[in-house]
Amino acid sequence: MGSRSPRDDGRREVARAAGVAAALIAASLFCLFIALVLQSTSTSGGGGDGGGVREECGRAAYSAAVTVLSGLHPSNDLLHIGTLFPVFNLTVHVEVPPGGKAGGVCLGGHSVAAVVSYGGAVLGEGSGGRVCVEPQQQEGDVAATAWGRDVWMPWVLRRRLAQEMKRGEAELEVAVPMRGGDVLVCKAKIGGDLSPCTLEEASN
Repeated sequence: MGSRSPRDDGRREVARAAGVAAALIAASLFCLFIALVLQSTSTSGGGGDGGGVREECGRAAYSAAVTVLSGLHPSNDLLHIGTLFPVFNLTVHVEVPPGGKAGGVCLGGHSVAAVVSYGGAVLGEGSGGRVCVEPQQQEGDVAATAWGRDVWMPWVLRRRLAQEMKRGEAELEVAVPMRGGDVLVCKAKIGGDLSPCTLEEASN
């Protein structure tokens, strides 16, 4: 057997290095191709609703305020035996951020009843006018009067509500049905400023 010359060994090393470089280039190109395919798939699928996930950008923001007109005094009414006849003033505010579809946001109507409750006990309900926020306006309010007749309220809730009202901490729940089955749920302090609401989507 003849011995290999230094020239043959050099050629083999060059060939081996060229093969390694070619393999690395091929692997890099393959990874780049996979990344481009994944990016293209993500971009094409991003225009849908994402399986029911709604886009948050531009959605309306709601808030509510409530005041007691009569029938729910912490001493004269709540701590006396008998049913209640409370009357409330409600204000629901809607605001659409810049870029939102203000013309499509409507609230209220005589066929829509706002329900006022405390601790799960319904105290009254009522309906008000209807308002649709115009694109150039960006915000609007709906005022309504809600009332209850012969409202029975558990004694434990009466005492708790009376104590909270005396401290100025009482909050009432206000629920307003919306289009499509959604419900606007607000928790507003009695006599306080507007409190933020949440829009609970229809379960179906």
